[in-house]
Amino acid sequence: MPELPEVETIRRDLESVLVGTRITEVEFVHDAGVFRILRRFPSRKVFAREVTGRTIEGVDRRGKYLLFRLGPERILLLHLGMTGQLLFRPVTTAPDRFARVVFRLNGSKLEFADARKFGELYLYRPGHYEAIDLNRLGPEPLSRDLSRAYLSRTFQGRKRAIKAVLLDQSVVAGIGNIYSDEILFAAGIDPRRPAGSLTRKEIDRLYRAITGILTRAVERRGTSARDEWFVDARGRPGGFQAELKVYQRKDDLCPECGETVVRETIGGRSAHFCPRCQK
Repeated sequence: MPELPEVETIRRDLESVLVGTRITEVEFVHDAGVFRILRRFPSRKVFAREVTGRTIEGVDRRGKYLLFRLGPERILLLHLGMTGQLLFRPVTTAPDRFARVVFRLNGSKLEFADARKFGELYLYRPGHYEAIDLNRLGPEPLSRDLSRAYLSRTFQGRKRAIKAVLLDQSVVAGIGNIYSDEILFAAGIDPRRPAGSLTRKEIDRLYRAITGILTRAVERRGTSARDEWFVDARGRPGGFQAELKVYQRKDDLCPECGETVVRETIGGRSAHFCPRCQK
């Protein structure tokens, strides 16, 4: 699933080409799965009518969500799900084989492709997010809202594994399986540890790992993992996969100590870690 660095990469790509463009047409692939992608709308016609003719005035991100500001009255909210892609292409380009919704623009188009159909589209008035309360999301990890003091307060008394807490979007927005594994490795923290057991020094290391790993991943334009689903808005893979230390490296040797990287299920999610380096 695309996480903060991947979604931010797409946001930056699209902001540079979409702001000021007008949506001239909305086209749907004849696929019943589209109805699972569209939220709040009883029909494709209603959605298309609400969106067509509007100008894209801005492209924002909150956690793993992309927000397209369509004038003062509407915000198109998009979650990429597990395999979603947003592809900016010339209007004459053949559609991606997994394209679900195509937004035609001025001489170009934006395709929402999604092989597994877990992506979601919402359309709201600004500030009225009936199905998703964006205010419930935790702080942005690369903003001033995230601090060592915040992590210390939030972790206090928590018995849940730190891996599961980092994945909780109400605690910190935008972190998923890839970066929780890499952050905990960089901080030297066992993902099975209760969050409330972390010491002040460990929380300091964790904070620095969060900001450092995510900043570097944004600079490298995200991670295209082994499934290769993530690509940027031009269809190009990310570059951070070359720097992964433990994620999807089960049975490989730890780059720091030579111990075998292991994989365990924690809170229903996979976790990769070095049992020697991470305590």
